[in-house]
Amino acid sequence: MPGVNGSYFYAEGSIVKNIILGFVLPAMVAMGLFFAWTQEGRAQEGSIISTSFSLRDTPKYKEGFTHFDYVNPEAPKGGAITLSATGTFDSFNRYAQRGDASEGSEDLYDTLMTGSEDEIDVLYPLIAEKIEYAKDFTWIIFYIHPKAVFQDKKPITSADVVFTFNTFMEKGVPQFKSYYKDVAKVEVLDQHRVKFTLKIPRLDLLHSLAGLNILPKHYWEGRDFSEPTTEVPLGSSAFTIDDYKMGQYVVVKRLPDYWAKDLPVNKGRYNFDFIRYDYYKDEAVTLEAFKAGEFDFRAENVATQWATLYTGENFDKKRIIKEEIPHEVPQGMQALVYNTGRSCSRISG
Repeated sequence: MPGVNGSYFYAEGSIVKNIILGFVLPAMVAMGLFFAWTQEGRAQEGSIISTSFSLRDTPKYKEGFTHFDYVNPEAPKGGAITLSATGTFDSFNRYAQRGDASEGSEDLYDTLMTGSEDEIDVLYPLIAEKIEYAKDFTWIIFYIHPKAVFQDKKPITSADVVFTFNTFMEKGVPQFKSYYKDVAKVEVLDQHRVKFTLKIPRLDLLHSLAGLNILPKHYWEGRDFSEPTTEVPLGSSAFTIDDYKMGQYVVVKRLPDYWAKDLPVNKGRYNFDFIRYDYYKDEAVTLEAFKAGEFDFRAENVATQWATLYTGENFDKKRIIKEEIPHEVPQGMQALVYNTGRSCSRISG
């Protein structure tokens, strides 16, 4: 993640550049109605079939692309990286209504489609190999990839998508139910097609549904989704929890037999075999641990700390490399602003 002016910090010798490209933050869904450009295929009158889904601009990557431009498709696989986390954890259920979920638990489930890091609000196939949606934005059909499977090799089907949506609506956080209140129904058309119908036209809602994390029905239907769990859940992604000590560390393992590893959206990504998160009490302790070489990578977003605290023997000896990476991502301002409209803030001459 970018820090001050895109600053990143990492320990020399670790292959952390892969991690920057290996995790994609969930796409932020814009509210309102926008014009959509797609790569159109044959569709029934009044609908569009596409392998991409954009809220605003023409998708950069055309149908048949092999990988995102910002990755190295030949990046070596292997190795391990140690990162940090602040606080504690007592659960591996990211969606429970109580408890503290561990780092890595958010990476256990794939979404129907996923975004690129060099575009805004543009999605490409992952679990869903293509979509069909109404030109008036009142419904969407996701076509499930026939090779898509969960981590136990059982197929991902449209029934899992319906189960996932209904589970989030009934047992998920209240915000989910509020946001998706305009979904009239979700239905299985066949094993590989699932349809969402809206009460009103909303392109942003159709786009958001493509980011739904898909749960295995055969695993969760006998468990309480709203409660925390110390059992590692069955996932649909390239990652599982390999080792942990509750509240102290967690190790995420990459699964080499992940079904989607060669899809264009994944090529050149997810390169570490293991990612370990060590937990620290607070940010001050975390920073000192990094300066002592206890973990490999840190992104700084506090300007004062970046300017004054990244010093010491490991910096002098180049064991830790301090680097700014320019970017064009809008950032919030960090500054002290005087209220000159109030007399107590005026500086007399």
